[in-house]
Amino acid sequence: MAVVRILGVDPGTLVAGFGCLEAEFDLPRRTTGSAPLALRAGNVVRLDGGVGRDVRVLELGVLRLGGRDAPVAERLMALGDQFRALLQRLQPTEIALEEAFSGKSVQAALRIGEARGVVLAESARAGLCVHQFPPARVKRSVTGHGAASKPSVAAMVSRLLPNGAGTGLPADATDAVAVALTRLEQRRSPLHRVMSGS
Repeated sequence: MAVVRILGVDPGTLVAGFGCLEAEFDLPRRTTGSAPLALRAGNVVRLDGGVGRDVRVLELGVLRLGGRDAPVAERLMALGDQFRALLQRLQPTEIALEEAFSGKSVQAALRIGEARGVVLAESARAGLCVHQFPPARVKRSVTGHGAASKPSVAAMVSRLLPNGAGTGLPADATDAVAVALTRLEQRRSPLHRVMSGS
């Protein structure tokens, strides 16, 4: 068995959400031959009403980076410093992150892109692999619907985490946990096991 710590991150320039989950997985086994064509196609595995007793919630929350009146450069520096400290404290083995997308405005997309750049750079500095998922896939993995609203994602995250760990969290934190859950389900997928040789 191998212990995996997945740190999901929802980057922003005012607040960045995070959620760290720990799970055990069987070690990879060698297989012969290539994966069947059906298993090579894109595959989404839905959560089955809970993340399971083998998953531990290590820490959930948000990083506060300063008010809107603070210069963006200072907020990005705060994100780098706080994210680096988070990596040192939690010691994740993987990072899960939403892919870049153009949302409500170009300005907002640029700001999120700047924050994503900080997270990607700090993850690379720590030698961590970053797994990125389209927002629709994250929503579909957690709620079953790719166009789910933020309140729907938050409600499902609170249902999926053991002992109500997701209840009352800010939306940035529940979004980060949703990304971590998406990576967790990807690792549990038969597709992942075949393609990685486990």
